[in-house]
Amino acid sequence: MNDKDMKILYTKNLDKFNFNTPINLTVDANANIKTILDINCYIFDDTVECGTGKAVINGKIGVKILYIDTDNITNTISNNQNFSETIINDAITNDSLILLNNPNISTNILSQDAGVKLNIEVSYSPTMCINLTLPNISNEFENMITNKCEVGLASLECAVNTRNEYQTTFETKDELSKILGYDCQFIQSNVTAYNEYAVLEGKLFATLLYETNIENDSRIKELTDVFNVKMEISIPSLSSDYQLDLNCSLDKSRENITTEIEDDNTIISVKHEFKLTGVVIKIISMDMVEDLFSVENEIELSSSNREFTKNLNCGYVVDNISGEFNIDDNDSAIDEIISNHNISTEITNNYIKNDNLYLEGIITSHIIYLDENKEYRHKQTELPFILNTKIQMENLDCKHIVARVIDSKTKAKRGTIIELEYTLAIYLCSYECDSRNVIDNIKIGKALDFTKYDYQIFIAKPDETIWEV
Repeated sequence: MNDKDMKILYTKNLDKFNFNTPINLTVDANANIKTILDINCYIFDDTVECGTGKAVINGKIGVKILYIDTDNITNTISNNQNFSETIINDAITNDSLILLNNPNISTNILSQDAGVKLNIEVSYSPTMCINLTLPNISNEFENMITNKCEVGLASLECAVNTRNEYQTTFETKDELSKILGYDCQFIQSNVTAYNEYAVLEGKLFATLLYETNIENDSRIKELTDVFNVKMEISIPSLSSDYQLDLNCSLDKSRENITTEIEDDNTIISVKHEFKLTGVVIKIISMDMVEDLFSVENEIELSSSNREFTKNLNCGYVVDNISGEFNIDDNDSAIDEIISNHNISTEITNNYIKNDNLYLEGIITSHIIYLDENKEYRHKQTELPFILNTKIQMENLDCKHIVARVIDSKTKAKRGTIIELEYTLAIYLCSYECDSRNVIDNIKIGKALDFTKYDYQIFIAKPDETIWEV
């Protein structure tokens, strides 16, 4: 590449891919699992290494299981397992950057007789970003008639791979006998670039499940809260006029939870480790040759159609989604809902209608409740939805969507029907894209012959004007 060429940002959604991984969890030899109440799986420490035609994803899958055995009301076991998967795509190069967007995880229990054996399916919808070289030869032909236009372009400036810690606290008057489970969802609402740092803002929806003794009776209870997150990210190469496309993942292991007693209240502190990955985008403007006016045989031109990204657009919307879920008729009626836990959102389809972006998806969650016989029971719920985001998508290409539930309400209705209400936050990264036939080669052909020419001279008579002539 020479100084007459330019870098442009090329973004492409790669094909969605799935992989399965079996996980075995060791249970206490004296335990006899009666009921599995909850399974929480999450991905953390995932990285991508790109090569020619392929990319390798490495990471960890965290698993937490809450169950009831014959001797104890509640128990918990956890496990982490490494994974490595490969994406095959001819478009991937050594200097590609791949964003792993909003992974979806589903779990199937294979057995629970001698330990718990799970099959976990993970699906990714990756986006590839790369700089392409766009020839710009206008400076070589300044003496020729050219049609120039100024085009705002975007190019990759650097990759982001950093970690930040953020602490939240819960407060309860209950005396905790055991922390059973913890889950959290984060969605960013805004990211602002400054010189050598950026400010990330968003909301953290957190749920803490714990065991407490009430009048010598062990009970499962839940604490939920929504935290406003604002943190600074150090990026030495950042400038205030840059844009950022970031993804965030969290390590949800319970080892980062501590408790203490203060004024007869129990204070639960949770230290979160945010892992941020993504790209820094520089917006550039320069002249490029769009066309050349020429005489036949004077100039030979060759051009190719090139796609490029002009701008990054980020949208943020919050909307409510509600519905009902009916448990099996053979089950006992619901006496009390303990927890609506492990809430996750999968976007299954997106399309544009009347220039607005519509999203189709499913919100899944794990309901733990007491039935009319005071027995703990659990159900996996699914709530399909279609959402008009009101985000205008004219001339925009949707690259990736992050959807998180930031609040939920659950109540029993008519014995076996559960009313569900979720507040869903959507963070959308789209790119303003364009394509253009760009001249990438010019050859000077036969020169015009200017040695012969004709001309006429008109002489005005006295008192004649130019119009009379």
